[in-house]
Amino acid sequence: MADLKHLGQQTASTLKGGLEGAQQAAAHATHHAAPWLEALARFGYASKGVVYGTVGLLALSVALGRGGATTDTKGALLRLQDLPAGTLLIWLLTLGLIGYALWQLIRAALDPEDQGHEAKGIVKRAGYAFSGVANLALAFFTARLALAGNAARSQNSEDQVAGTVLNLPGGQLWLAVGGLILLTVAANQLYVAYGAKFMKRVTFTDLPARTCDVLKRIGQVGIASRGVLMIIIGVFALLAAWHRKASETVGISEALTWLRTQPSGNLLLGAVALGTLCYGVWCVVQARYRRIRIEGAA
Repeated sequence: MADLKHLGQQTASTLKGGLEGAQQAAAHATHHAAPWLEALARFGYASKGVVYGTVGLLALSVALGRGGATTDTKGALLRLQDLPAGTLLIWLLTLGLIGYALWQLIRAALDPEDQGHEAKGIVKRAGYAFSGVANLALAFFTARLALAGNAARSQNSEDQVAGTVLNLPGGQLWLAVGGLILLTVAANQLYVAYGAKFMKRVTFTDLPARTCDVLKRIGQVGIASRGVLMIIIGVFALLAAWHRKASETVGISEALTWLRTQPSGNLLLGAVALGTLCYGVWCVVQARYRRIRIEGAA
């Protein structure tokens, strides 16, 4: 028994030492790459801004009766690819989205913003990790689009994901949990927008006070609109779980279309579309003024 206990302690010590060594190696590599990673992260914010700004512009065009259709981030990339020099733009956005994804993964793994290891910090870092993976997937789609000139885009990707979840043991519960998580994130987005909590991450020291106030308002409107879209998507996820019907889930495009079908739909769609455009602008603002610290204490 004593030998087994000693073996367990030795194994735990070896694993701990290996983990600490890996963390030190990652921190060392990050230290030397920090300037380049910061530049890539800033380019990532700008690229994200272009994508979401395009989503907002296309939805605003629909709300104003100028034709077109609402779409999501992949649809926006397909539209951007059709522009003059579109292939070059798509390659640049691929690089930017990879940069943004890496920055989110760094925030999750190295904790440069000192979120800590308490429950609240762990939840935030898990969110950063999810965002990093999601943006890597979007970057992969963008790269395929740049290479081939087109890329397969499922019109019912949310349905497919929801269907996969519903087929799991306890699938209804898992889908409902996903909807509740979206609603929680949405509530946090609205809280952050209302209190302008995001301002602690930016530095406007070289700008006039009036310009700073305008940029803050743009950030508030943009983040609030993102929260509204998350509420719609989260509610539909809960309904899909309740009815056990994957087809009831929606994404960004469907959420925007749903807004238009409501009373005063064009007004509602226009407001959220303008907000989504503001979110894109705010991402570009962050590319210039966000405080980005690559190195963490992990």
